[in-house]
Amino acid sequence: MNAVLSSFDRQANQNKAGCEIRALEESEFVEWDQFVRQSPQGTLFHTTLWLEAVGVPFRLLGCFRGGQMHGGCAIGLVKHDVAGTPCPSLTPYLGILYPRCNAKYVTEISNKKEIGGALAARLKRDFRRVEELAFAPEVTDLQPFIWQGFHVRVRYTYRLSLRSLETVLENMDARRRNEIVSAQREGIQVEPGADFAEVMRLSEKSFERQGKVTALRPIAVRIEAALRPAGRCLAFLARSRDGEPLGAAWIAWDEKRAYYLVGGYDHSAKANKAGSLALWHAIQFAATDLKLLEFDFEGSMIPAVEQFFRKFGGTLVPYYSIFSGSGGLDPQGRKTGDSTAQVAAVEPAAEQSGPHAPKNP
Repeated sequence: MNAVLSSFDRQANQNKAGCEIRALEESEFVEWDQFVRQSPQGTLFHTTLWLEAVGVPFRLLGCFRGGQMHGGCAIGLVKHDVAGTPCPSLTPYLGILYPRCNAKYVTEISNKKEIGGALAARLKRDFRRVEELAFAPEVTDLQPFIWQGFHVRVRYTYRLSLRSLETVLENMDARRRNEIVSAQREGIQVEPGADFAEVMRLSEKSFERQGKVTALRPIAVRIEAALRPAGRCLAFLARSRDGEPLGAAWIAWDEKRAYYLVGGYDHSAKANKAGSLALWHAIQFAATDLKLLEFDFEGSMIPAVEQFFRKFGGTLVPYYSIFSGSGGLDPQGRKTGDSTAQVAAVEPAAEQSGPHAPKNP
């Protein structure tokens, strides 16, 4: 009987191009992580290291041809029949992956449509609703999902090319650059490898200052504890001459780029500069120590946060998410009443945008 059902399921999952879509077993997770590393769309957030650290049920769908994986999709399970993104505050990208392709364009895009169509059909079949599933910016063709009835929303992130730190400084907003220089002149020191608890404390103070409450700490601590032994994250803490913690930045990375995920600062003019300096040290670390070619600010649709990231001089990059029915996030890219980790990194000038706002030097 099981053999008959297995044969039926296999036939049901075959599309015209011969793709077999099935959920991966735990024994196949190593193969999945290898596929993530070679896929242009693969990120740290697609890996089993990240997904297991988040602690929310997830499913990995593989697209197989001739027994070899040719595509896949990582999804969180909100409920057994509702898909979404596990902890969207810290997981900016998930969803579909394609293989690296050296074929001509028409062949490549045709292959992606076949794989995307098969995976979109499987999502529609398996789940009553998809709340929100944000894809990496490298996923630019959403037609297979639109054709299956999914809605598409565009969001934005900023990415810095790290090929030349001198160019990064040149492209930076003059005010941001002056903040960094001023902080250095005032003797603010940045401590790499700082205690993550200090990062969270400053992040929570930033939330409190804006009248917001965050439940980010437990899950962030769990993720940091999993990534640190794997050499995938680092905290940067800016201190005053007297050793007082003023600002912090926490980044994580994969083989392609680093991601800014959590930040915060104490509420003072000096701390405003310290937060920028901590982030600048994180960017330098990604370029010089990790030898990465890109830094991702992990995106935000919140105007004040967007402004903070923009002034570092990165390139505005769109990325897309899908949802079905009335699901999805609000126009700021979050569930109603939810907060994102990056709210804690709000641009100081934006917070002080009222008529009595003090000016940064």
